[in-house]
Amino acid sequence: MRKPKPHDATPHVPAPNVATPLTATPEGGVVAPPRFASQALDAICTPHQVEQEVQRELLAQPSLRFASLVVRRIDNGVCLQGVLESDDELPDVCHIARRVSGVRQVLNRLVIAPRREVPVKG
Repeated sequence: MRKPKPHDATPHVPAPNVATPLTATPEGGVVAPPRFASQALDAICTPHQVEQEVQRELLAQPSLRFASLVVRRIDNGVCLQGVLESDDELPDVCHIARRVSGVRQVLNRLVIAPRREVPVKG
C-alpha cells in the first residue's frame, strides 16, 4: 500500500497591492465599483421599482396633497397623472420626481384642484 504524498506546503502569498479602479460621479464625487455581482444587480431598478420610489417621494412631501396619483414609467423617466389639491404656490413636483435614480424626464399630467378640507370623523 502506498502512502499518499503530502501536498506542497507553500505558504499563502497575498496578491500584490492592486488599486481598485474608482469612477467619478457627475457631482464630482468618487465611487468604487461593487465588490460582488449581487451589489451591482441591486443598483439596477426595474420600471416598477422606479414608479414606486417616485410615488413614495411625492407622497412623503408634507406640502403635497393628492386626491389621486398614478406614476407610470416612460423612456428615461416617469409620467405623473392624478389630482393634486393645492390653494397655495405650486411646488415643483418634477424636481422631486427627478431626485429618484433613473428619472431624467418627467411628463406632468397632474390636474390641480382647490384643496378640500376633509371633515374629522367622530
